[in-house]
Amino acid sequence: MALLPFLLAAWQWQRAQEKAELLRSLTSAIGVQPVSLLYREASPQPEFTRVALPDAHPAGPVLQLENSYLGEVKGRRVLQPWRLSDGAMALVDLGWLADGVTLPAIDPLALTLRGHWMPLPRHFVLPGAVAGIQGRVDSIDMTALRQRYSGPWHQGVVVLEHSQDPLRHWPVLPEFMPERHYAYAAQWLLLGLLLLLSLYSLRRRSQ
Repeated sequence: MALLPFLLAAWQWQRAQEKAELLRSLTSAIGVQPVSLLYREASPQPEFTRVALPDAHPAGPVLQLENSYLGEVKGRRVLQPWRLSDGAMALVDLGWLADGVTLPAIDPLALTLRGHWMPLPRHFVLPGAVAGIQGRVDSIDMTALRQRYSGPWHQGVVVLEHSQDPLRHWPVLPEFMPERHYAYAAQWLLLGLLLLLSLYSLRRRSQ
């Protein structure tokens, strides 16, 4: 038990390092002109690059990823498989919709097909959660998507920079900045030190 705060401090420090690297990638990408997202055989990991999807078109129905929060508001991310000009497939994040708001008909011609190439959303789900490729789901079934839509698939998701009303753009900046994780790490470290001092004091009294 005495070691637990130190383990949590190390975990928060690691999270801060990950967020710092993410921010560096985003900072370098935001001011760069978007490039066409083209499939390469040795496809790299999503790196937050600004990308454009010229001549892309929807390949299937949307899926709505439940339990996606903007601040304290619960909603769902609206994602859709798109086929790109080179025949490859990519999952496109069309925006976020608050629970209780009806999903509108999405007009592909009204969308500005530019965004950031980001990692796939990761959700913690419990047993019995619905994994799927359309409709309202708790997690994305990428294996089923690859089976449904032929062709090479880009890793990650393209988060569009502008969304069609009433959808809202999903923010690319993380909600928790590195400084917050560093502060949590310092708190856990201090708690661990206090716990060790308390145990040491109790041991001396018992002698």
